[in-house]
Amino acid sequence: MKKVLSIILIVASVLTLFCACNKEKVDESGLYSYVVLDDDTAKITKYNGTEPVVELKIPSSLDDYTVTVIGTEAFKDVQTITVVRTPDTLTKIEDYAFANSSVKKALMNRSPLLTEIGAYAFSECKNLVQADMPRDLETLGTYAYYYCDSLKIAQFRGDKVKIGEFAFDACPKAVFYIKSTSTNVKSYADMYKFEVKLTDVK
Repeated sequence: MKKVLSIILIVASVLTLFCACNKEKVDESGLYSYVVLDDDTAKITKYNGTEPVVELKIPSSLDDYTVTVIGTEAFKDVQTITVVRTPDTLTKIEDYAFANSSVKKALMNRSPLLTEIGAYAFSECKNLVQADMPRDLETLGTYAYYYCDSLKIAQFRGDKVKIGEFAFDACPKAVFYIKSTSTNVKSYADMYKFEVKLTDVK
């Protein structure tokens, strides 16, 4: 009986610890809600800021937890940000993360670990004119920039990326800035009739 009770107590302790780690928290600044992931890093789940911000530099850590993921709909419908810069610790931007936000420039080039931008991540960002993506990006989700009809600069710094269907649908002004070696991106641009300009930006 005692052995069974001990096992129950151990299981209960583990479950309590698991729930505590996955419970949504608010960082010290009050600007970000987040959860702690299984690898002890943070995923931003919601941006709580209400004041206008010309340039938002998303922090690389929240309450000593390294920020690795911007979660689904975390910045969706936020209308107070003009320029957003992602941190160098970021590995993933989930679906709809910035959808229908006021972001004019999405600068992700200083996030060398960022390999995935999810489906509809920046969809319907009507003010977006520049999307600067990191060199080692591997996946750009379907409809990632759907209906960003002001988008002019889509900067690709590498050629590992697999671009999902209709990623730039309804982006009539978009020009792809790529390296001469970026054959993968060029093929996509040719398929969907986007203008391409060669650049040596690293």
